[in-house]
Amino acid sequence: MRRLAEERIPIGLAVSLHAPDDELRSQLMPVNRRWPIAEVLNATQYYVECTGRRVSFEYTLMAGVNDSDARADALARLLRGRLCHVNLIPLNPNEDPALHASSAARALAFEARLRQAGVAATIRVNRGRDILAACGQLRLAENRRRQRQPLAVLA
Repeated sequence: MRRLAEERIPIGLAVSLHAPDDELRSQLMPVNRRWPIAEVLNATQYYVECTGRRVSFEYTLMAGVNDSDARADALARLLRGRLCHVNLIPLNPNEDPALHASSAARALAFEARLRQAGVAATIRVNRGRDILAACGQLRLAENRRRQRQPLAVLA
């Protein structure tokens, strides 16, 4: 992100966040162990300072995992005062029976808490769900395809 900032190319930067704390983010995104939230936020701030452009933070809402009022408040504390926007993304259908999208009411409440705290946020409209082409679904389709292929037998 820092190198990108120094290029000063007029593009938008979107960062997958999905949790307001390192413990949960590491569970959801193992890359967090390499680049924890504080380091990501420092890099995004550098990007803003170099480019003057707003950063988008992607936050997939998962029922009972990262969509509580407490998580919304923690996210607001992290991002308040930054030139940023939070894209709230309802989780797409997937193969993990433990993961579900937040209800519409829960997503609206999460968005409202961020906005009340002064953090710009919107709930993204999902497209492509009907053809399994929405975020995360292409990977699942590829995994299914690979599981159906017989393994080559070594002679």
